[in-house]
Amino acid sequence: MLKTIFNIPTAFQSTQYRIYWLGAFASVSGYNLTYFAQLWLIHQINDSTLFLGLVGAANAAPSFILTLIGGAYADRVNKKFIMIGSQIILASLVIIMAILTIFEVVEIWHILLIAVIAGSVSAFDLPSRQAFYPELVNEKSLTSAVAMNASIWQSVRIIAPAVAGFLIALTSTSVVFIFSAIGFTMMAVLLLPLTGISKEASDNQSQTKLTDQVKDSLKYVFRKPEFRYLIGLSMFSSFFGGSYILLMPIFAVDIFSVGAEGQGVLLACSGVGSVLASLFIATRKIVLPSGTFILAACCLSGISIAIFGLLAELTGSYTLGIVLMLTTGFFTSLHMISTMAALQQMVPPELRGRVMALYGINWSLMLLGGVQAGLIGLALGAPFTVMLGGIFVAALSIIFIFVNKEFVHIGQKAKEIN
Repeated sequence: MLKTIFNIPTAFQSTQYRIYWLGAFASVSGYNLTYFAQLWLIHQINDSTLFLGLVGAANAAPSFILTLIGGAYADRVNKKFIMIGSQIILASLVIIMAILTIFEVVEIWHILLIAVIAGSVSAFDLPSRQAFYPELVNEKSLTSAVAMNASIWQSVRIIAPAVAGFLIALTSTSVVFIFSAIGFTMMAVLLLPLTGISKEASDNQSQTKLTDQVKDSLKYVFRKPEFRYLIGLSMFSSFFGGSYILLMPIFAVDIFSVGAEGQGVLLACSGVGSVLASLFIATRKIVLPSGTFILAACCLSGISIAIFGLLAELTGSYTLGIVLMLTTGFFTSLHMISTMAALQQMVPPELRGRVMALYGINWSLMLLGGVQAGLIGLALGAPFTVMLGGIFVAALSIIFIFVNKEFVHIGQKAKEIN
């Protein structure tokens, strides 16, 4: 059993994918370090759940608006150059944040403005990534590549919050921004030698109008029930279930009384669970995600989130919080990675950038969900807000089982990879 779990992922047989993975790890670390530092600065300047939610909204709103355009560009121009340009801009933005913090002149509007610009850049960066890395592996390794790509975000959740928390405690928030800039720069450099083994996803796209490309992708998704259900469920769970991440400073400081270091540990435990889920999927030879599996993972994710909020309110136990963050990370990642794997297996290469951009709206919705979570949190408190979001996610998963019977047949299109 252990031998099966700890097999080397087949995606790592590709040298180009290994290089990409290292660069993506550095860049995603930059994203997460920046976001952690932004939340911490906001919490220090104005101790309000609403302003924490606004940081998420500032990152998410432009990405939400522009991501389909970013996906269309990923299908029509050189994806590598889009990513390199994005890393350069992001590195410049966090250097500005570092300077403002060093001179102690940073204000809330600085944080929000830079978050808006960064969100606009990520609308082009992230869809290009989703369309680019499948070109670095063969078909047999695609599911493994999807899981290992997801593991980047999840493993960084272990490392980045802990690193950021300890850096803030030992030095200052400006140092966190400097590390972020280094991560973005590393990604830009490591992308330079990569070429990919497949180019069909971008062929014959440049002659089509950009607006027509966006319309084509939306029509395709809405015509295909499996795409509607997969993306719709993910969007709902991200909007209502992801609020615990944005409200974590409240849990760490006001409920568990563990400060920045404790916040880092809580998010890191969520990341540990997520990485375990990523490795579980990445090292298996069967394309795993059936509709039943996806629904079960989503339901268990919602239940874990709801119990976290409930027990935080009733007991204030940091230890229980750690355990529940572990289970929440595991089940949430099982749901999201399985969904991504199913989409990447089924989407035509020429539509990959746009369809995965539509799926990528999940990240924006999670941040936008922070606004409603912040408003509810002002009236009812962070624990109840998180509990309510988890209940919504679990309830929708159960409803899907009875209302959308086609959903459970999604996995029948998956095939065994020898």
